[in-house]
Amino acid sequence: MYDIEQETMNRRYLKFFCVLIVAVVAIATTSYSDSSLTEKRDQALEGIALCLKHDDAAGRDCKNMNKNVQTLVDVYHQGDKSVLPTLLQFGYLTDFFGEALIGDPDGFLSAVARLPEPNQHAIGLGIAGGRFGLLRPQFDTVRASLMGVTGSSPNYRVARDCLRTLETENASFLDNYFPPHTFMNDARDFRVHWFSRELHALEEKPLWPPASENERTYRITVLPALTGPESVTLNVALDGAGQIEFRSADARHQHMSAEKPLPISPQQAIDFSSSLDRIQFLKMPTEVTQNGFDGADWIVEVVQDGKYHVVLRWCPGKTPLGELGRNLFMLAGHKMSGGC
Repeated sequence: MYDIEQETMNRRYLKFFCVLIVAVVAIATTSYSDSSLTEKRDQALEGIALCLKHDDAAGRDCKNMNKNVQTLVDVYHQGDKSVLPTLLQFGYLTDFFGEALIGDPDGFLSAVARLPEPNQHAIGLGIAGGRFGLLRPQFDTVRASLMGVTGSSPNYRVARDCLRTLETENASFLDNYFPPHTFMNDARDFRVHWFSRELHALEEKPLWPPASENERTYRITVLPALTGPESVTLNVALDGAGQIEFRSADARHQHMSAEKPLPISPQQAIDFSSSLDRIQFLKMPTEVTQNGFDGADWIVEVVQDGKYHVVLRWCPGKTPLGELGRNLFMLAGHKMSGGC
């Protein structure tokens, strides 16, 4: 005789065992996956440690360096934050640094804060996109994350340092130093990015557009190949007298110094303006074909009679423009070194 109750119990037991088997398989699979991920992480950490120990990028121990670094990036994205200190040794991981900062500001900045100061600056450069900067959407998102760190946070100082580096390296998003279409060659975007960065590091303000037709301002910014930028700015008042100021920044753009402005007599201001007229500065082309591997790039800006004009030259030397620049630096109490 068919026992309906017994059949129902059998089906329940069968269902229970099926669920149990599925759960066991899932646990085993997860355990295997975790084990495999841990093994890959440990192998990558070991490989990176060996490469860094021998400090030979072309050596046998470094042949899998890129692969090992990417493995740790993947491990981090899967939730293992223990690999972050190792990844912070690779300043070129720009996209990763930005993503890690946005995803976990406290954890990321806490790890950065434990690094020596030069390493912190390297991470700040990485967050900022390196010397080529970020795209505007990335810049806005990263900047918002850093600005969101409040003064009560133990990470406030390192966040401010990173923010300063971010804004300096991407200064063209914050200030328009040059009129549109000032630079016409293929490197125009790079020039705007580069020059804006250097001027921002000096805490210089844009001279364009002129504030009024009565404004007279002359600024020369020198960008040496191996040291930080320097600038001299001469402002002339309506009565003809002026003030001249010298500024400089270190090569890493972390420290800026501005000397006390020096007074300039009306005659000195007239003499300088006349020297500009003699070389017909306002008719000079902004750019000429010049190349060099050393020396310095000059940015010469003039605001006069309501007009703005900028001239770029590499290492002008003993040309009339070079002599004019050296004279302006001497008025500020500084003698330019080198042949530029």
